[in-house]
Amino acid sequence: MTAEKILRAATILKRHLSGLSCRLRAGKQRLMSDQGGTRSIPGGKELPTLNRKVAFVVLAAAWIAAGAGILEGKDTAVEQALACIDRAAASLRRRVLDNGAVLLILEDHSAPVVSIQIWVKTGSIHEGEHLGSGLSHAIEHMIFKGTEKRGVGQITREINDTGGDINAYTSFDRTVFHADLPSRHWRVGLDVLSDAVQHATFPEEEWKKEKDVILREIAMCNDDPGRLVDYLLMETAFSVHPFRFPIIGHKEIFERLTRDDILDFARRNYTPDNMTVTIVGDIDADEVESAVRDSFKNFIRRSRAPAVLPEEPRQIAPRSRRREGAFNVCRIELAYHTVPLTHPDAPALDVLAAVAGEGRSSRLVRRIKEEKRLVHSINAWHYTPLETGLFGVSMLLDPEKEAAAVAALEKEIASWSRARFEESELEKARRMMLTSELADLQTMRGMAAMLAEGEFYACDPLFGRSYLKRVQAITPADLRDVARRYLTVENSTIAVVAPRPESEPAVPKKEGGPALRVERFVLRNGIPLIVREDHRLPFAYAVFALTGGVLYETEDNNGVTKLLSELLLKGTRTRSRDDVAEEIEAAGAYMAPFCGFNSFGIQLRCLSSDLDRFLNLAVDCLVEPAIAPAEIDKEREAQRAAIEAERERPMYLAQEQLRFELFPGHPYRLHPLGTPESLARLDRGRIVAHLRKLAVAGNVAAAVFGDVSAEQVRDEAENLLARLPEGRRPSLPGLTATPSLPARVERREPREQAVVLAGFPGVALTDPRADSLSILHYALSGLSSDL
Repeated sequence: MTAEKILRAATILKRHLSGLSCRLRAGKQRLMSDQGGTRSIPGGKELPTLNRKVAFVVLAAAWIAAGAGILEGKDTAVEQALACIDRAAASLRRRVLDNGAVLLILEDHSAPVVSIQIWVKTGSIHEGEHLGSGLSHAIEHMIFKGTEKRGVGQITREINDTGGDINAYTSFDRTVFHADLPSRHWRVGLDVLSDAVQHATFPEEEWKKEKDVILREIAMCNDDPGRLVDYLLMETAFSVHPFRFPIIGHKEIFERLTRDDILDFARRNYTPDNMTVTIVGDIDADEVESAVRDSFKNFIRRSRAPAVLPEEPRQIAPRSRRREGAFNVCRIELAYHTVPLTHPDAPALDVLAAVAGEGRSSRLVRRIKEEKRLVHSINAWHYTPLETGLFGVSMLLDPEKEAAAVAALEKEIASWSRARFEESELEKARRMMLTSELADLQTMRGMAAMLAEGEFYACDPLFGRSYLKRVQAITPADLRDVARRYLTVENSTIAVVAPRPESEPAVPKKEGGPALRVERFVLRNGIPLIVREDHRLPFAYAVFALTGGVLYETEDNNGVTKLLSELLLKGTRTRSRDDVAEEIEAAGAYMAPFCGFNSFGIQLRCLSSDLDRFLNLAVDCLVEPAIAPAEIDKEREAQRAAIEAERERPMYLAQEQLRFELFPGHPYRLHPLGTPESLARLDRGRIVAHLRKLAVAGNVAAAVFGDVSAEQVRDEAENLLARLPEGRRPSLPGLTATPSLPARVERREPREQAVVLAGFPGVALTDPRADSLSILHYALSGLSSDL
């Protein structure tokens, strides 16, 4: 391994550890990626953070909230959000180049980082005679395989050598190429990306290799029940529109693609007037504009036929599709045709989805998950592209509850056309839009994506601002009206992916900005407190972390820490479960437990003006959780379902086997979720005992970042954390894993893909060799690595 590669890996690692965004991610968001050709429909699955107005409601699933008087002029939160957007975009520069390309430039000197994105208005729905082949996705894979002046691997290597990252993704209606790197290297990023989209050569030998890679991705998708139910829904809901084809394509059609097909499609669609270039970061706008004009000066327009897509005919009867297989749990998606983004009803449908199924206090979660206990998870979403949209509900449940869950869901949806929606429910959705829009401003990549998508979908980089205003005008009557108009039986489509009945055995398939100061305090009871002031946005973040996880578990109680962590926010001695959920969501905040192999705790994000009360709430949940028997039963069942869902994934099964081989006799061989058998042994007494053992002052660390005063946070923490009982971190017996190596284990599963894992014993985090191994990890990762 060369010294240059080691230096590059160290730079990447340093950039990751420095936490350029300095924030917690609210909720688990997964970028839409090329892998599997995921579609931009929410439902707790692949969700593009680069499509916030198109899939507006779901992007802040964990942040839905309410606040009295949200209407502009009555709530300073709205004015604050709009002012933040205005400040952030004050220097925005929009130019249309002579060749038709749109250029967006924004200077942001808060960190020495730049994000460069090139959006191409071509996706899987534009593939014409190649519909269903995944041609757009194939081009995304091939675009970095070399140009007229850069060989195979050089594109990614040049970006990685600066300490940056380069990647791409494909959607129904666009393909996006993006790079994030230290701002002093912005010319390298621009030169590499502009060269790739203008001069890609698509080498024949690389195409042969990449076809095998994509075929493996297709196999992975076929093994993923979450993707399967997505595909099943789309191909059933749409009979004419190209939305019915998966972005990654069908295997039998993809296999017939040739390099000539790629060259022809790219030449017709990768034209400058079909692109938006967005650059945000610590740069000089004049220099960047001049460089972009120079980079694109020889990129001429070419004639291109307009993209005319078939209109989906009105659905006049309910539709349903079902697939059964080697699955452990049931997944259901119920959807209704709605409207495109430009339709006046789009904001009301977005708000209805938030009110109905986003957040623990939403209607569907409270009534179908919490009260009826028919599902493990449920959420609503609204997908609004420039074409026809979909309003949907996604559920994860045990197969024996399928009929009851569907009946309860249909009854609930039918009631919305005559139900009374409370103003407080609307306010939650409005606050969600506010926090989502503000969250975009926290990173260069987020801001670049927000500007690009506004330009892409509305020819207005600041479309989010006007959309927020449209949302403020929605009334309870509007929600009833759109429910009555669109959520009808004849307009419904239901897709089900469920376990095959036991009577039918499964048949295996054959196939640098200014430094931000960090301060460390030690409270009177010994708890370390880390505080970092960052006043760029009106957010505050906090984490209370405790040593725990599987490290303090045995086979007998495996999963107890995970179960305990989920119960922390399910009520306290003075607050009910619903009180806790309502308090969080009413303020547009995010609070969630976390649990892993070494630790567990609570993390939160809120407006900085609300920090005191949410620190109080978090400590209350940590010190005096109710741990009610009814909640134990529900969470235990949800955790059991999560185990079954994980065991459907070949990668999970392989990782499980690898842990057994590397950590015999050590807690690390266990998984934080536990096993169905160990969960069954966990009663309230054992859970409470585990909490009392770990939730002591000597086993807690706290951190607060954001728009805060370090001294005030310290004083508040002194008072709040004094509630924790005294005690030292529980000791661990001398744990050593003595694997018998080398070892080889093979396991057969009824799946399409093969998974190969190779593992080696590592070192402890405190070992002086840990940093070297981390650098080695980054050096061997990525598209330009030796592997």
